[in-house]
Amino acid sequence: MLNTLLVFFINLILVRLLGVAASGSFFYDITVLSFMILVLSWCLESGITYYASRDNNLIAPILIFILPLLMMQGVTGAVLLRYTPLTINSYFALLFIVSNLSIIYFSAFFYAKKWFISLNIISCCINFVTTIALFFLWYAKLLNIVNKNYYQQFYIGSVALLACVLMAAILMSTKGKPGLFAKSLSAAKDVFKYSSIAFLSNVLFFLVVRIDYFFVQQYCSNAALSNYIQVSKIGQLLILVPSIIGSLVFPYSAGNTTVMTVDKVQQLCRAITLIFIPVTFILIVTAYWILPWIFGTGFNQMYTALLLYLPGFFALSIVTVLAAHLGGKKMLKYNLAASFMALVLVVTGDVLLIPTGGINAAAAVSSVGYMACAVYLLWVFKVKFNCNAGPFFSIKRNEINYILKSYLK
Repeated sequence: MLNTLLVFFINLILVRLLGVAASGSFFYDITVLSFMILVLSWCLESGITYYASRDNNLIAPILIFILPLLMMQGVTGAVLLRYTPLTINSYFALLFIVSNLSIIYFSAFFYAKKWFISLNIISCCINFVTTIALFFLWYAKLLNIVNKNYYQQFYIGSVALLACVLMAAILMSTKGKPGLFAKSLSAAKDVFKYSSIAFLSNVLFFLVVRIDYFFVQQYCSNAALSNYIQVSKIGQLLILVPSIIGSLVFPYSAGNTTVMTVDKVQQLCRAITLIFIPVTFILIVTAYWILPWIFGTGFNQMYTALLLYLPGFFALSIVTVLAAHLGGKKMLKYNLAASFMALVLVVTGDVLLIPTGGINAAAAVSSVGYMACAVYLLWVFKVKFNCNAGPFFSIKRNEINYILKSYLK
């Protein structure tokens, strides 16, 4: 939870440092780079986590082909950046790509080893230092001590630092054995085969949650784009805990263990529901006044879009957990189908409604797409695991009492 807050504060300080228009352009560029990272990674982290969770001895063989692959992907990224118009300096954009690829791959090794706490501690430490440093830069800007706009570069540098620390931790903890190269070829084949299906699903899902940026950028002002991106950032904050839960569900579902059963998945969804209800109520009551105060006077278009987006954020939280369990059970085709269906709905709605409805239409359309995705995956669970939708949301009294006792101690 601490890391969640730190990421939010980093985003908030960057918005304050860059302003409404510039922050919109910066985060739009980050979205473009994130799509490039997704394509270059080929979702290999899914295959890494799946196979390394089942057998930790495969970590060393997988590392044998991941390290040279990173260098090849860096070269490919440099070529792609030559033909991609961005406001970010191309060298720092390449550093951002390579660093995020490294974080993705080496975080997968942490998940496979079940080093969840270690990964969180490392991320928290680096994000804490980044938050403090950005805060002092903001304070210095207010006092006109610092005039150079190198905040973006500093942020990208912190991402590179995290990548280096994670890489060093895994390399120092991994020991090779005889016959490593032969095992590496076999592991590479398995990882690429599994990841190829996950790649198609993740590309579609990325488009589901980000394609609206493109339409908003085309039909709305820079200020409206910046407002909409920050609404989306709030959504990322809301679903960050479910995303963490999903990252825990996946390796346990993939491993040879009975720890992650359907009952446990239902319990996790109920916990998300229980937390989301009061958070939603607080946002409805307070966000109209708080959002412009937090982000600045130019962010006065966020409230209505946020209200329209809230049902979608909840649906996306549930989808994250359901999709992680299906992925761990090697049932990726259902995640692929859900993403494709949601993408069709979102693109159709965006084309028809954003030109006249602006960011409010974008938020409403995205919510419909996310909810359709959740409904489909719940239907898959009913068919494949013989369970109804009710237990995923019907909060039990003993669970409420347990949570209240835990927080009131």
